[in-house]
Amino acid sequence: MSKSARIMIVEDDRCIGESMQDRLQSLGYDTVLMTDGYSALATMALEHHRSPVQLVLLDLRLPGMDGMLVLGELRKIYPEIPVIMMSATAERADSLEAIKAGAQDFLAKPIDPRMLEEKCRKMLY
Repeated sequence: MSKSARIMIVEDDRCIGESMQDRLQSLGYDTVLMTDGYSALATMALEHHRSPVQLVLLDLRLPGMDGMLVLGELRKIYPEIPVIMMSATAERADSLEAIKAGAQDFLAKPIDPRMLEEKCRKMLY
């Protein structure tokens, strides 16, 4: 996987999302930021053949369609794409539920930039 891997960040708090995006772009990754699950799924469907996503960073709590529903759709449509769930609540039950539902990893908020970098590198290489 090249350093320019495409990572989709699905985060409704634009400040957090942009901070993550800035960090990942500074490391050489191509990123796309979505603020809700519907937009994330629609964008992936429209761009998958032209510019496929190699990793999804997915917030657990999203407006409209929560992260677990988005994860379920991703597992059906794109089972090969790794997903790292994120949550501010970071309760053990949430992380276990996400892993059981098909997420490869879990990040607690506030996001530690070094941990973000390490988990992304682990998923992409």
